[in-house]
Amino acid sequence: MTSGKYCSECGAPLAPATCSSCGAKLSARAKFCADCGTPVAGPARGLAPGARPMPRDDRMAWYVAGVCVLALLVVVVVVVARKSGGAPAAPAAATAAAPPGNDRATTDLSTMTPREQADRLYNRIMTAHEGGDSAQVNFFAPMALQAYANLGGGLDADARLHLGLVQLAIGAAVPAAAEGDTILKGAPDHLFGWLLKARAAEAEGNTAQAKRAYQSFVKNYDAEVAKKRPEYQEHAQMLQDTRSRAERAGAGAGGP
Repeated sequence: MTSGKYCSECGAPLAPATCSSCGAKLSARAKFCADCGTPVAGPARGLAPGARPMPRDDRMAWYVAGVCVLALLVVVVVVVARKSGGAPAAPAAATAAAPPGNDRATTDLSTMTPREQADRLYNRIMTAHEGGDSAQVNFFAPMALQAYANLGGGLDADARLHLGLVQLAIGAAVPAAAEGDTILKGAPDHLFGWLLKARAAEAEGNTAQAKRAYQSFVKNYDAEVAKKRPEYQEHAQMLQDTRSRAERAGAGAGGP
């Protein structure tokens, strides 16, 4: 029989304890309350001698207070986050955000006309393409293609050049050549049409077809530039570069 105030084996108090749930007295070795069946936890079961359990109503009040405080903290965090976030974000269709890991500023398209949106995306893709940034090209190309498609079928030669160059940037040579054909249907000597056909043929590795397209480009170059079309003036450097490429391809003025 065990005597004394504490167990000689585990040190548990041998004085009568009380149930933490209903307050009933527990025997020193009790594992469950005889009145309510609540398990007696730990070696030091129940409450210290003379202590009284917290009434259930008081415990419930503390639980409710804790939940309220937590809810208030959540509300405060949400309000602060909204204030620090600035103005609401523009719709996805009107904003061209940079892909993850890119530090360039977001291009806000919401205040532009549909054509301005398409051309802005084109400029961004061409800059990325020239810089060898394929991630930027692949990210913005679908937006640009959709933007030009939204303009309808009545695209001018300048828009079709942009569309074809975007297609070439993502390796879509066939539709790029088709844009060149469409330009030439409206203006058989237009330099943009031959430019796209030549570059599309190069992309497909068809050097003979590329050379023929370059020959037509060079043949019409002087007469077309003399027309001073607005799109020629805007892309004057590109036209000069294409003439140089034509000469390197053997399609210069003195070529066969």
